[in-house]
Amino acid sequence: MPESIRDLVMEHPLFDAHEHVSSVPDYAKQEPHFSALLGYANADLVTARGPVGVGERVLPAMDDPGYTSAFFELWRRSRVTGYCRATERACRDLLGLEFREENADAITKAYAKFVGDDPRASYCMVLQEKAGVAWGIKDSIHTPEATSDELYPEEFIRFNYRDDGLLCILSRDDVGEREAWWQRSIHSLDNLIDGLMQSISDCLATGKVTSFKIGVAYRRGLDFKDPTRHEAERAFNRLMGVNVDTTVQASSATGLPSRQSRLSAEELRPLQDYITQRYIRRAADEGLPIQVHTGYLAGNTGVLNNINPMQLVPTLMRYPRVRFDLFHAGWPYQHEMGTIGKNFPNAWINLCWAWTMNPATMEHTLDAWLDGVPHCKIFGFGSDTHSPLMVYGYAVQAREGIARVLQRKIDRGDIDLTLAKDIAHCILLENGVHFHGLA
Repeated sequence: MPESIRDLVMEHPLFDAHEHVSSVPDYAKQEPHFSALLGYANADLVTARGPVGVGERVLPAMDDPGYTSAFFELWRRSRVTGYCRATERACRDLLGLEFREENADAITKAYAKFVGDDPRASYCMVLQEKAGVAWGIKDSIHTPEATSDELYPEEFIRFNYRDDGLLCILSRDDVGEREAWWQRSIHSLDNLIDGLMQSISDCLATGKVTSFKIGVAYRRGLDFKDPTRHEAERAFNRLMGVNVDTTVQASSATGLPSRQSRLSAEELRPLQDYITQRYIRRAADEGLPIQVHTGYLAGNTGVLNNINPMQLVPTLMRYPRVRFDLFHAGWPYQHEMGTIGKNFPNAWINLCWAWTMNPATMEHTLDAWLDGVPHCKIFGFGSDTHSPLMVYGYAVQAREGIARVLQRKIDRGDIDLTLAKDIAHCILLENGVHFHGLA
């Protein structure tokens, strides 16, 4: 039995509440290279590089002789960030090498050896044994085939349903893509909604989908209105129609002519919001929770005015019996997120990805949240990355931060060791297991 809170946290099984981890086949076929350990750190390299001209590359092509030196020059400027420190930790602990320019070739060889001749065994080993993931929620699927055990081990991977392209519908081409995916014609708003509902049913029938996901903050704000069917149908009919404001082009989905709408965002919003409301109501009917991206956006130059979780307050009030899992600590709106978590019984607040974005801030955040929010409503970890090796790096970072927070609370006399262990068990594993119905 671990004697210290740090020992318990560092050894405790994890519920990985939000995961983009690659499939086993993709992991197996990835070209071995030291840059495979980048994870989100690529974004910090881009920021470190500064502005680039039109057509100018941030780094040379990977086969360019100057790539490695240029890469590590940017790395030296960035390596103290949370993203980069996690990469260095994973490289050191899993491959036995420091992530340095002089080790670049050795890291590439060690990575290939780590994947080995049995990639599935390596994949499960790093996620389950090294990172300690007991359950992971893979984001995202919209076809039943994507849940195959050949792709993701069913013993510890489950899924959310997600189709942000439909919730943010922009053109006739988006409809054409759904016609190809769903193998049905779509001529009306009812056809479109029926297709979405059947797609959801097909995925739920696998028994592996535990939640729905809304990730539209990358494309629009989170202020969902509740338009009438008539308002949505009017926007849909304009989207599908051909008039002087419409460009005809080849569909990327079918190769057949499609109609690219020139409707404004304001004109499209009733259609988008209507679909989103039907989506939320389907989750309510199924008794399944909804995960929502709030806070920081991956990559660079994101539209950061879309991300404040306070935009969701009307939705939380409209659906008091729907459980919402609000992601990424809402960073940099972590205080607003904590306020939502305290005020709304139907809101859970999630530190997924956040420990990697800004570890120091997340220590202060968790400390404050535990003072204001019942700890049964907090999810402590989600790696939110494609690389299985980086799941480990991000998990270690989260564990260390959580352990420090709980130890400080013990030292201050806020809680004792027994209560700290209970909190750790809840936010690391139990809350997620119960929320997703995996108990």
